[in-house]
Amino acid sequence: MKKMFIAVSLLLISLTALAQQQCLHSMALSAPNTRFDYSNQGVVKDKLTGLTWMRCAVGQHWDANLDRCLGEATLENWQSALQTAQAVDDANANHPLYQFAGKQGWRMPNIKELVSLTEMACYSPSMNDRVWGSAYDVEPGDLAGYIWSNTPSTQEASALSFDSVNGEVIHHSHNFAFSILMVTDQ
Repeated sequence: MKKMFIAVSLLLISLTALAQQQCLHSMALSAPNTRFDYSNQGVVKDKLTGLTWMRCAVGQHWDANLDRCLGEATLENWQSALQTAQAVDDANANHPLYQFAGKQGWRMPNIKELVSLTEMACYSPSMNDRVWGSAYDVEPGDLAGYIWSNTPSTQEASALSFDSVNGEVIHHSHNFAFSILMVTDQ
């Protein structure tokens, strides 16, 4: 019985470790915490690019008391994601994210903007864990870990997405349902 308890305990500890971001500590961070200005309104300003990002995927909401995203990301196909991004920036659409954190011009990012968020030294997620850890704390293969870009692919009926787990750019059919992360130039 004692051996069984130890085995189960070790298994649970191993599974918990798998769910945490993994980083190569011998490599300098490409997206350190100091690169971002944090707001308790659920946004960060990237000092390198000048872009302001929502910390939560569309469908989640920011809890300033817990300093994290709560809820589930809304997964949408590419066309629907583009329409959602348009609605967020449209005063007449009555979208709950309209002028989020007092900012205007929210949009879906292009693939270069998404790739700029890559933390080269880490995976699961391959993005700064303090900024996006609660939004993209997903297992490999979870579709919520893929983020649509507004960049169409050279392949027919597909667009480029960013894999937040591994930091890869992938061509996906427009029909796949992925998460949306919003950005503004403000």
